[in-house]
Amino acid sequence: MDRFFLNLRSRIFSICLLCLAVLSFYGCGRKTLPIPPQNAVPLPITDLSAHQDGNKIVLSWTIPTHTTVGSRLPQIKSFQLLRAVVPEDTCQTCPVSFTSTIALSLEQVRQRGDDGRGRYSETLLRPGYRYIYKIRTKAGWRLISADSNQAAFLWFSPPEAPRELQAKAGDQQVNLRWQVVTRLVNGEPLTNGLRYRVYRGLHANDLRVIDRPAENPFFSDVGLLNGRRYFYRVAAVLQRGKVGVEGLASDIVTARPHDLTAPPPPRNLVVVKVAAGIKILWERTISADLAGYKVYRRPAGGKLALIGEVDAAANSFIDRQPPAGVTKWYYAITSFDRATPTNESLFSQEMIYESF
Repeated sequence: MDRFFLNLRSRIFSICLLCLAVLSFYGCGRKTLPIPPQNAVPLPITDLSAHQDGNKIVLSWTIPTHTTVGSRLPQIKSFQLLRAVVPEDTCQTCPVSFTSTIALSLEQVRQRGDDGRGRYSETLLRPGYRYIYKIRTKAGWRLISADSNQAAFLWFSPPEAPRELQAKAGDQQVNLRWQVVTRLVNGEPLTNGLRYRVYRGLHANDLRVIDRPAENPFFSDVGLLNGRRYFYRVAAVLQRGKVGVEGLASDIVTARPHDLTAPPPPRNLVVVKVAAGIKILWERTISADLAGYKVYRRPAGGKLALIGEVDAAANSFIDRQPPAGVTKWYYAITSFDRATPTNESLFSQEMIYESF
């Protein structure tokens, strides 16, 4: 009997070993080599920057697309923005303690019309403090990039927005005027002088600063294209030591420069009698945008009245219905351009016609 139980126990043990072998081969599916973690770690961000936009700090950076080993980054879960806030007079070379971390999803930082950059704005800011930032990219659990470069910004309360910005269009120029800014956004009166930055663009959402700052609340933007619509806004800039603090932006205004320069008047008029009437000839006007000529006539002692016009290719006109019963009258010619509204020249020298 004892021998029977010993054989039975041996067989059960052998069956168990066989089952374990089968399970180890089939139980968890086909085995593959594990992916090294560094193959999914994002490259660190190297171009984090900070700039002031009105009453906020705007951070910007290029969103990573590759891992530390050069392969395509499969996903981005979020970003970790680390921030330090220190007084203005804190040693700038001393170690910085980043006391807060802000989690940002990819959707939060990506803009419409994605240009491959992430952006984040902060508005709850204390004047006289330096804000220092660095950022990390998180691709998954424990798949976090190294720290980015640091971006710092010294914050001061900015000036208020210029009010009543007006734009008056001229010939190849736009003249801007606005009210003087006298306070900061926190209500503090301004005692130091201001400069103003003028922004211009062809679209309201794409305005670029003009290199020439304005020292006073007016500005002439010259060398523009007539007929093109331009958009403008203005912001005051307060100098704080070496730092220029840009204020809130004004409302956006638009203007369309237009041609105000008339072509020169025609010269050397000649008047002769022909079978069809009275023919007036003149020397053609030299002007790039010449559209044509207008012909005027007046009786002695009267005012010039328009009697016809011809296009720029002509240099003559026939008055087919000269005044009846009059022996003496006068002709004058003007030239006009293709502008809207049309610019008309001064009158040419008058030419007298006498009938005998």
